[in-house]
Amino acid sequence: MACEGFSGSSSDSSSRSGKRKKPKKSATITPKRYQRVSELSKNMKEALRRDLFWNLARMPEDAQLDIEQTFESQKDKVTKTIVPTLMKTLDLVTYPIGEGVIYDMMHRRHRHQREHARNKKKSQIERKREAERKHNNSRRLEKRKKRTRTISKLREINDPLIEKFKEEELLPITTNSGYHSPEYSEEENEINKIVVRNLRWRSSTLRRFLFYLDQNTTKGITKRTRVYDSSQSVDEVMPLDAPDWTKSGYDGPLKILTTKAVNKYISK
Repeated sequence: MACEGFSGSSSDSSSRSGKRKKPKKSATITPKRYQRVSELSKNMKEALRRDLFWNLARMPEDAQLDIEQTFESQKDKVTKTIVPTLMKTLDLVTYPIGEGVIYDMMHRRHRHQREHARNKKKSQIERKREAERKHNNSRRLEKRKKRTRTISKLREINDPLIEKFKEEELLPITTNSGYHSPEYSEEENEINKIVVRNLRWRSSTLRRFLFYLDQNTTKGITKRTRVYDSSQSVDEVMPLDAPDWTKSGYDGPLKILTTKAVNKYISK
């Protein structure tokens, strides 16, 4: 008796052995390309930056960005010339990046360079201004010291004008440089000169009094020409508790006395 189960099993077995499944083909994996700088690891970002700007520095001068112009105004040069050229010079296996990464790095670098240039220029101007302020303060201090010595000498010889002033009326002149004209160093036709300007808050009495002191001061060697420019007044804050006779608008007795004393020098 034939075994029903045996004959069926043999047929199924031979059928299965003749139809084997073919292995599936593996899908091709496309390497990921980074499109933004923020996607890069720190190490890759630093290495890329070094290689990128090393290659950029070796490009022709006309392919470089102008630091005086904005990045936006040079956008065509970046997208049509610089970025495509740099993409060709980079190893895209080592740096699997898109053009957007280079564009972003170029943009950031240009912004930082412009900020650095502006700060450098600003600091140079500030240093120059600071030096000018120091020279101005130094000249005013020296002027005050000379006039203080002159006041002392004129008191010793009983100068008629100095005797009309009380000591407390002259004390501010001898202790505060703010009463004395500021001086500015200027250049005209390649000749350096010192321009002396008036303080707007000062009275004509004070200006004449200081002129009187200068006429009685021993003149030293003048290294640079001094130009008195009364047409351009300087707005400085008036010293605290300035005597009335020093303030603009004063019309008291000291005005007449100083005018007469100065006129004697002018008429000589």
